[in-house]
Amino acid sequence: MSAIRLTVVMTHPAQYLAPWFRHVAREPAIDLTVLYATAPSPAQQGVGFDRAFEWDVPLTDGYRARVLRAPEPGDHVGADRFFGVDAPALADAIAETRPHAALVPGWHSVVLLRALLACRRLGVPAIYRGDSTVASGPSGFRRPLWAMRTRGLLRLYAAWLAVGTRSREYLLRFGAPAERVFHSPHCVDHERFAEGARAVSGEARVAARAAAGIAPGDFTVLFAGKLEPKKRVADLVRAVARLGPGAVLAVAGAGVEEPALRALAAEAGARVAWLGFVNQRELPRAYALADCLALPSDGRETWGLVVNEALACGLPSVVSDRVGCAPDLIEPGRTGETHPVGDVPALAAALDRVRRRLAAGHDFAPAARARAAAHSFAAATAGLLAACRRVTAGDPAPVEKRALR
Repeated sequence: MSAIRLTVVMTHPAQYLAPWFRHVAREPAIDLTVLYATAPSPAQQGVGFDRAFEWDVPLTDGYRARVLRAPEPGDHVGADRFFGVDAPALADAIAETRPHAALVPGWHSVVLLRALLACRRLGVPAIYRGDSTVASGPSGFRRPLWAMRTRGLLRLYAAWLAVGTRSREYLLRFGAPAERVFHSPHCVDHERFAEGARAVSGEARVAARAAAGIAPGDFTVLFAGKLEPKKRVADLVRAVARLGPGAVLAVAGAGVEEPALRALAAEAGARVAWLGFVNQRELPRAYALADCLALPSDGRETWGLVVNEALACGLPSVVSDRVGCAPDLIEPGRTGETHPVGDVPALAAALDRVRRRLAAGHDFAPAARARAAAHSFAAATAGLLAACRRVTAGDPAPVEKRALR
């Protein structure tokens, strides 16, 4: 049986997906091509972080990739702007790859909608892989319209990949047939993070903490990510202040809320180590100096890949009950704790439970690393391959001879 030609369409290269694509490219049963609408400039990449930067890990190496056009003034690659980036040549590029199937991760960009329509014209079955949840939709009068649109657009796909429990609930709620929903978990390069964290242990960890103003006995809670409203970092500042002077919040990130958060920390009396923006290669070091990760985000946090990273480094994680990964990655008392979103006393109590268990000698690392390893590139690829085989009936035919499924 020949390999299934799979074309993936993305708006731009992403640091989380590139290592997975390299893994997929090594799967003999899949012949992978990834089409990117554009590759953002450093300034465009830095939107939300309040600084221009480039990711310090390779994004298009190790697999067949094509960037359709150079960045243009006004491009915006965030998922919050439908017309942020476009690539009118996309349909021709898809046809040139002669795919048996295409992976199109949603419809939040005109690029992805173009891809879906091109797939229908070409008779190419489309496969969905996104992390939207039922809770991530709008409320009020907009919700019925959102639900109707979601149900209609999901029908454009032939198979669906669920990245977790809440992703599967979303897909089934809006009409995806259960027999065509395949498990393809959200994942990170957990081995790289584990190795990076292990390199900062013993005296190296003591020195790293000291450089950040953290004493050996301080209970250190890490936040990693953009400082933006949906992350609810202010809740975390207030919660750490409740834990007393022996607790420190380490913030590895930057964004529009940083000035307000600095002012709040001073007002609340919270000890905060401001680590600034931390690129991918240095992230394991940030995890290594902490005792716990916290992600108190609201329901717009449809997964939270920093939790995968933290667990891979052996850190327990405290997340709100609205964070998408909570049912899959957090087992109270073993890999971390959860708390009701927006409830600062409950967040402080959850952090304190972790602190007390650590002080009593409990080692969270084995369970944390095992949970991260279960959400692997291999597991994600197995689900992708199963979906590809289902939509091609296991015997891929040339595009021009296949009827629209």
